[in-house]
Amino acid sequence: MNKTLKIIGIVLGIIILAGGLLGYSVWKTIQKANKAQELADSVIENLDTESVYSKFPEKYFPKEQIQPILGGIKQNCDWKNRDGKFVDFFSQKNIGGIDQTAFIYEYYMKCDSLRFILSVNMENEPELMGFNIEPLENENQMILFPEKQLKNR
Repeated sequence: MNKTLKIIGIVLGIIILAGGLLGYSVWKTIQKANKAQELADSVIENLDTESVYSKFPEKYFPKEQIQPILGGIKQNCDWKNRDGKFVDFFSQKNIGGIDQTAFIYEYYMKCDSLRFILSVNMENEPELMGFNIEPLENENQMILFPEKQLKNR
């Protein structure tokens, strides 16, 4: 009887330890995802300011390529008066590559109706690694819930 209780105690201890480790892993993943979304939200909120350039790492975004794009948005689109929102996100695990999450925003603006897709490197510390702009009318496979799109409100 005493030996049976010890075995049950050991098994329960292992189960509790495994559950704790799994819970910690999930918590760390959620924390990293929240930090990545904060980064993407910050870029979108400040897209028309000079301070946003610091969020675009030079290794992914050479200044001579990103400045004309952001300058054009600032000059032509009346960014402060945009109408739109965050639409969806899409996580991608790459075997032998960089795990990333794309955050998707859609806006009606003075210059056009555009979708902004910000890709964040999720390997270590979240870091912006991709910035794509496309017409809102284009279908995009990364949008998992099309009912959230601006054209469906």
